[in-house]
Amino acid sequence: MKPSFFSLAILFFLISASASAQVIAFKTCERKDSITLSKTMPVLAQKTIQLYKDKDPMVYKENLFRLQLVAKNYKVVAPMLREYAQETYGDSTRMKALGIAYCWYAGVMAANPKSKKEFAALFNRLFQNKYYSMDDENQNIVADYYNRDISEAKTDWEAKLNAISGKNNISVDEAVKLCRSYCSYITFSATLELGKKEIQEASDAKYSVDENVLLTMKDGGTVAVTVVRLKTVTTPLPVILKYNIYAGKDVTACKEAANKGYVGVIANTRGKRLSQDAIEPFEHDAKDAYEIIDWISKQPWCDGKVGMYGGSYLGFSQWSALKYKHPALKTIVPQASVGVGIDFPMQNGVFFDYALRWIHFVTNNKLIDLNEFMDTGHWDKTFKEYYTSGRPFRQLDSIEGRPNPIFQRWIAHPTYDSYWQHMTPQQEEFAAIDIPILTTTGYYDDDQLGAMYYYKQYQKWNKNDNYYLVIGPYDHFGAQDYPLTSLNDYKIDAVANISIHNLIFQWFDYTLKQGPKPELLKDKVNFEVMGANTWNHVPSLDKMYNQELSFYLGSNNKLTGSSDNPSGFTPLLIDLKERNDYKAPNDNEYCGFKDFEPKTLPVDKNLLVFESDPLDVPMVLSGAPKAYLDLEINKRDLDITFQLYEKKPDGSYFALSNNLERASLAKDLKQRELLIPNVKQHIPFENNFMACRQLQKGSRIVILLGVSKNNSCQINYGTGKDVSEESIKDADEPLRIKWYNSSKFIIPLMKQ
Repeated sequence: MKPSFFSLAILFFLISASASAQVIAFKTCERKDSITLSKTMPVLAQKTIQLYKDKDPMVYKENLFRLQLVAKNYKVVAPMLREYAQETYGDSTRMKALGIAYCWYAGVMAANPKSKKEFAALFNRLFQNKYYSMDDENQNIVADYYNRDISEAKTDWEAKLNAISGKNNISVDEAVKLCRSYCSYITFSATLELGKKEIQEASDAKYSVDENVLLTMKDGGTVAVTVVRLKTVTTPLPVILKYNIYAGKDVTACKEAANKGYVGVIANTRGKRLSQDAIEPFEHDAKDAYEIIDWISKQPWCDGKVGMYGGSYLGFSQWSALKYKHPALKTIVPQASVGVGIDFPMQNGVFFDYALRWIHFVTNNKLIDLNEFMDTGHWDKTFKEYYTSGRPFRQLDSIEGRPNPIFQRWIAHPTYDSYWQHMTPQQEEFAAIDIPILTTTGYYDDDQLGAMYYYKQYQKWNKNDNYYLVIGPYDHFGAQDYPLTSLNDYKIDAVANISIHNLIFQWFDYTLKQGPKPELLKDKVNFEVMGANTWNHVPSLDKMYNQELSFYLGSNNKLTGSSDNPSGFTPLLIDLKERNDYKAPNDNEYCGFKDFEPKTLPVDKNLLVFESDPLDVPMVLSGAPKAYLDLEINKRDLDITFQLYEKKPDGSYFALSNNLERASLAKDLKQRELLIPNVKQHIPFENNFMACRQLQKGSRIVILLGVSKNNSCQINYGTGKDVSEESIKDADEPLRIKWYNSSKFIIPLMKQ
């Protein structure tokens, strides 16, 4: 689960820097104080510009404009930002506020102000000329830039300086990170208070804002609420509610709802912002939601109808609100929803180390701890120590240096037990849902499994069938707001580049104001076909395909159409003691894929590669693959992974699906069933990532099958003990696997 509080403007801040291994002279005497740094940082930036490269053009451009600003090449910043917006989101006009704080700072500095007073006058004039010519959406993005604390930028800048302490030569990567931090620090040191004042004046003239509502729950807990209304509206309106753990950007989101003709309300989860309760993610949201909505429904500005939207954790919190549904709640739009206990903090039973990083992000203070979250050096050190030392996963928080009760509470519940179940609807509670729902997710959304868990549970238990799904080639953020035109090396189809954000409010107009149904929703399941540049619309998931291809494991790493020798097998030996294959966390991966169209497959000795014969005709892979594995191991458990690729006729590849499952939980996430050593057993592998892709004639299906043994999650040593208790001491005997030829993979296809 990636933090979903990121608006487009905030996401723009956070793309990680990457650079070459060359070094640049930057002596300690050149950074002895702020006056010296003001003279030497532009020189460093200019040197860095000459050396900096990145194979990802978007990352390169996103870093380059900052380098140019620090180098005092102010006039190039605005055109670079326009180009970046166009190439990143496909629309520089709609996204004209992207990077605007940097653009305006550069514009003022280009005029060479001689004093702070002159700087302020130039800034105010520029702000008023530009801000009031923008639409509401871009004005909200502007407000986000100036809704921050300068101490965050200062702390990050000091941390980056400390990271190179004592060095007279730094790498290009270090120089880029240093310049990025300095860029933010000087920009907001000069403009933050000026921008806040202008935003406040504009807000006071247009909105009625109340950020100081503190609701007391029946059990004594408290929840902070923000309410925003247009001053020109005096009649009751439907309310748009976001139920948000990522406190700090509340007014901006509320203003957007008000601009769309609603009352905007954000309730922060218990313990956040004004609430002095303990912050315990997920645990109180279901019961608190009922009381929050009840309070809203009784306010004079509410017409009795409430709709909810938001992504990731906010998707979960909407489902939690349906566990004890209030009659005023008329619709929800859960996006990229966390399936708590299903795909976070563990996926199909396997815990992620990222969970600890996220816990600190949302619990370190009453808002969010962005600086620590983005301190990749700190988390890299922690995760590397866990992996290379072979210590039990239960000790991850101690390795990090801060024993964490929430982390310990989570890993004490390794199955989908009552602890997780009490947070969201179950069975009859799904059956009782009587409101329309719209879900959005993406083929490369890290929380797709969570989003689809709720969808499938609804379809299993509910007879109303008033549920719409939109899915396309989107990552976690694109499925919530505005898709990126490219996911690393993959450029999405033009038809997929829609505004998910606009779709949300079209849905609210449809469900809360009797407006027209959004045009995209031609049927219940709406999905984009990658490579075909088209949307398909079908009434249900099982109508996404009309054919299933079955493949079996054959000799010589072939995928075959039949199991001619079911007793045959392919062996795999895994040395669980080996720890020289550590990989640093990479925040630029999507569902574990860095490259979507690689020339060669990733090398992983824990995975076997199986390849089919060429397809006779073009086909559309459409849906989630399934696997039914026959295997024999010398231990009592293992964590299985399989990846699905298309091998195109030219020999290059396209990444489709990356899946993970604990074998002992494959049949039932609620109850662990250990394997019997050295006995052939059948393992279903059904809860997998879906995709939809036009496959060419001559393409081949490629499956990478093996064992999850990496530093991003628990290591399952196969003893049968609680995996969080196992350590490298349990790894004396290698894991020996026989993958029998009778193992079957089912690939859903839409034959044309």
